[in-house]
Amino acid sequence: MYRSKIDFNQISQSLSDKVEALMSEQDFSASALEQLQKAQNELQQALSYSLSSLHK
Repeated sequence: MYRSKIDFNQISQSLSDKVEALMSEQDFSASALEQLQKAQNELQQALSYSLSSLHK
């Protein structure tokens, strides 16, 4: 099985930057914001899973 290193911090920072940029726009898309927040939640779940699997 191929294993690669995932930079969770970089992904998290990119998502946070996008959310911040979107929120600063006058007419931001609620749908886009919802999708970014969902991506942040999924990233957190992936990070939690990754960390828990290291300690098994």
